[in-house]
Amino acid sequence: MKITPVKLWRRQKKVSSQIGKKGKIIAWTIIRIPSKEFTSQAPYPVIIASLESKEKMILQLVDWKMEDLKIGREIMTVLRRLFTEDGGDGIIHYVIKGKPL
Repeated sequence: MKITPVKLWRRQKKVSSQIGKKGKIIAWTIIRIPSKEFTSQAPYPVIIASLESKEKMILQLVDWKMEDLKIGREIMTVLRRLFTEDGGDGIIHYVIKGKPL
């Protein structure tokens, strides 16, 4: 089933309110053997972050170093490209990820 850009946009109305939020890492792990879609990114950390808005989010951490992986480390939510459909000519999918501050 194909999703049109309009339907995709309508589903993502809340995304803009999630970008730029600050928080702290409360748990983390490193994915070393990912699913086939993410093999080029492995190993990569996944965190649970407690945001200033009292929300908790599970996020992939980007632009990180090993010293960033500690409980209490401050992060900010950012928007990053996940993949493009149809070999680069289709819909570009974005996702919210965490970036250490």
